[in-house]
Amino acid sequence: MACCVCYKDRLTNIRNNAIARSAPATILPSPEIVTTGLDESTIESYEKVVLGESRRVPGPNNGCCWICLSEYNSKETIRCIPECEHCFHADCIDEWLRINTTCPVCRNSPSPSPSPRVTSINP
Repeated sequence: MACCVCYKDRLTNIRNNAIARSAPATILPSPEIVTTGLDESTIESYEKVVLGESRRVPGPNNGCCWICLSEYNSKETIRCIPECEHCFHADCIDEWLRINTTCPVCRNSPSPSPSPRVTSINP
C-alpha cells in the first residue's frame, strides 16, 4: 500500500513539473534604486573638526563615535551636524548621511550649513 501511495505522489510531482515547464515565463520588473540620503554638497557643508591631543569633541557628545562605537583619537577628523551638534567620525557620518537624512542619535533632520569649514581643536 505504501509503495502505491509513494508512486502516485511521484507521478503527481512529475505532472506538476511538466506543467510548470510548459507555462510561459513570467518576467518580473527590475527593482528601482531609490536614493534617500543627502547629496554630497550638503554633507560637505557640515563642519569638520580635527581633534587635538585632548580629544575633546564639541557639543553634547561622549568619547566615542555613535556609529562605529570606536573612541576618538587625536588627529582624527570628525564631522558635526549643525542643529544638534552631534559629532561622528567624518567617514562614518558621511556614509550614514548618504543613506539617511537624519542624525543617528536624535533623529532630527539636519539642514546644510552656509559654507564648509575645517577647524582644529588644540589641547
